[in-house]
Amino acid sequence: MLNDVEFVLCLDSIGNEGFNFHVTKTPKQGTAAYKMLRAMEQAANLLYPNISINVAPKKVNLKNPLFSWHHEVFTVKRLSAGTLSNFPSHNTLGRLNSLDSAVDEDRLYQHTHIVAEAIARYVSDLEDPDVFILNDDLVPNKNLLIRTIDYLGKTERSASLLNRYSSVVINIEQTLSKYATEVIVSELKASKRDPEFQFYDQSETKLFAYNVKPAVFDLFLALAVICYLGIV
Repeated sequence: MLNDVEFVLCLDSIGNEGFNFHVTKTPKQGTAAYKMLRAMEQAANLLYPNISINVAPKKVNLKNPLFSWHHEVFTVKRLSAGTLSNFPSHNTLGRLNSLDSAVDEDRLYQHTHIVAEAIARYVSDLEDPDVFILNDDLVPNKNLLIRTIDYLGKTERSASLLNRYSSVVINIEQTLSKYATEVIVSELKASKRDPEFQFYDQSETKLFAYNVKPAVFDLFLALAVICYLGIV
């Protein structure tokens, strides 16, 4: 399936202020990355002129066992890819937080609208900066976005609990099926030789704590035994 992919666009936290396009190198004219960047810039200028897209190039650090951005997984496979994120850097403190954070519903809708329009322009090869592609019913539904955020915030979605038949996966698949003709759910499995990640099966376990005597107690006990033996 990856052999037929022209460009991979990854989304990483687009529900707040900031719109950064992370790539391994600055897109050059004539490349798929440049075409996508151009489409996003035109969509942003057309829909929300106050939102600008910042290009943030960063080379892949092959010595680091963990990838900084999602698109780097595809870049090492020689695929053109990029990541959209609110965060200007991969090591920003907010991005390192594994807990849910507050989402600006208006920003999320605006960024989603831009991404949808940009993808439509990319696929249609539209260069006219004054023409919309998504109109009327094709525009993203803000109420649906809000309900989806509320649902995900109240539902367990730990990686160890997700599988092909999880309620979260099934609901997302059913929602996508209403708007797309082909929806495929694929399970990502780590390499047995060099795994990039590891999931732990147990979501609940017991923690055992033991109260032991300090090392000083053993020292005094040893001295007491030596003294006793010396006296005897």
